Amino acid sequence: MRCSIIKIVSAGISMMLLFLLGLSSALAADRYVNPASQTEGDGSREAPWSDLQRVVDRKLINSGDRVLLSGGSYGRLHIKGLDFPERTILEAAGDDQPVFEMIEILRSRNLVLKGLTVTSGGRARPEDRSHIRIDKHSRDIVISDSRIFTVEDASDWTAADWDEKSMDGILSEAEFTEARNNLIRNVRFGIAVHGNNSVVIGNEVVNFAGDGLRGLGDYSLFEDNVVKNCYQVNSNHADGFQSWSVGPDGKPATGVIRGVTLRRNLILNYENFHQPYVCKLQGIGLFGGVYEDWTIENNIVVVNNWHGITAYGLRASRIVNNTVVEIDFSPPGPAAINIISDTDGIPEMKNLLINNIAPRYSIDGEGVESTGNLEIGDFDEVFVDMDKGDYRLPDDSDAIDAGVEVQNMTQDYFGNPRPVGKAMDAGAVERQN
Repeated sequence: MRCSIIKIVSAGISMMLLFLLGLSSALAADRYVNPASQTEGDGSREAPWSDLQRVVDRKLINSGDRVLLSGGSYGRLHIKGLDFPERTILEAAGDDQPVFEMIEILRSRNLVLKGLTVTSGGRARPEDRSHIRIDKHSRDIVISDSRIFTVEDASDWTAADWDEKSMDGILSEAEFTEARNNLIRNVRFGIAVHGNNSVVIGNEVVNFAGDGLRGLGDYSLFEDNVVKNCYQVNSNHADGFQSWSVGPDGKPATGVIRGVTLRRNLILNYENFHQPYVCKLQGIGLFGGVYEDWTIENNIVVVNNWHGITAYGLRASRIVNNTVVEIDFSPPGPAAINIISDTDGIPEMKNLLINNIAPRYSIDGEGVESTGNLEIGDFDEVFVDMDKGDYRLPDDSDAIDAGVEVQNMTQDYFGNPRPVGKAMDAGAVERQN
């Protein structure tokens, strides 16, 4: 009898949850905000809301809504406690440009911000660090198709301007964060995701004075991003991509980060040989902790630093078909691929280093299986015209057909099929017929 009562109660709760979810979906609609509106409407197209912060504070947005933002200035936006069961979208209306000074997201879930412009204008408050900040109590937050920058043009900035005015682009401590197709310019750090299961795809970080990308969470993906033009304005050692672990006690470099993929990213020290304050960019740096079950493949790294791709404490991971090139052959180069293994001779923890191109390799430890790698120091042998951004493989390159077969490797840096020809080409790019 007791079991039957429990089943009935459980079924009733399930029905209630389904009812509430259906009610939420039924209430979802397009809402409208126009900061230029002279009156506070009801959120309809004919009578849009005028104050987005007020709408957020009063929780007038329903789960599943699409809130369309007209162009104009929205100031600072603080989102707290918007815990939606369904994805709810705040996005630019058509080609309009809603402009925010900064956005902070706290204790919220299932929120998408799309097509926004976020800029501090170089006038950040002392407590501000990031243009968009997402706290660790949030979840399932998407930032996409947005423009994020400290100032529109930093060409006249001094080193002090860079050091004092530049703010970070996106900082997220939440799990299941997505940053997609954003343009982030003239910032300190570009995109930093600390939570597990983060996705960082198709973003451009252009002109930065810290790290381009940071990934500190397990099972995250960094794919098809461009990171370029690093400025050295303080004592920070800049990285195109950097990771470090944090142990259970909260101490850095004492934990394990698992299951991260870096694929088809371009990391470029600088485009202009006359760029001021040019830094000696470290490409991909895994420096503090243990890194297990990582995949680093089909990336192009062009830097002036010994650390082209460097992994300390690498276990059961793949570094496959990357192209690492020295940009100007001055210290502290030449750029290299460096692995310090942490496998202690355990066979199932071996790392794979296959079909890469780099001026130098440095391997420390027994846990690395290396094959199909080329030492090439001249970027004219691996790119048609790097100065013009043509990263195709030249027809006479030694990399053609120089690789070995790699399981599950079917695309190159451009997404073109590989292998083509007698064998797989070494490096990130497969020459197409």
